[in-house]
Amino acid sequence: MRNNGDVPSGTLQVLPVIKKFEEEAKLLILDGLLERFGFIDHSLNPDLDEIMIHFNKEGNIFLIALVNKELVATGALTKESERVGRIERMSVKRQYRRQGVGKRMLQAIESYARSLDYTKLVLETNNNWESALHFYSFNGYRSYLNDGQRTHFEKSISERGV
Repeated sequence: MRNNGDVPSGTLQVLPVIKKFEEEAKLLILDGLLERFGFIDHSLNPDLDEIMIHFNKEGNIFLIALVNKELVATGALTKESERVGRIERMSVKRQYRRQGVGKRMLQAIESYARSLDYTKLVLETNNNWESALHFYSFNGYRSYLNDGQRTHFEKSISERGV
């Protein structure tokens, strides 16, 4: 890692999950949930038991980010409707946060969504996760609903380069 807080772009690789990293991806996400909530309700996470199967559907993808062959982040895209994708399972290993890893993962998801002709992406995050709220707002996502517990975001991606 460099002193300026960014992982050098040549060392970060974002790619679709492979079987070798499936369990490690699950644990990274669960560690993040434990950190945020203080407990894990496994009944709310059945998709993590079969990542390769659950996210291997048309319009879906589960991505991982590696730095020197170490899994450092996850992110998924699922099909919400014909032209809308949903971002899910964004998680960055604690020691790699604030180094551009999450942004690179988000850009990879957006790029994949464009290749599927999605015109909009949506997501939701908990209201007390201030870093996540700031991250999505900073990256062009607009809050369109706050249900008291979660903020729902959207971003138009219909134009190339947006």
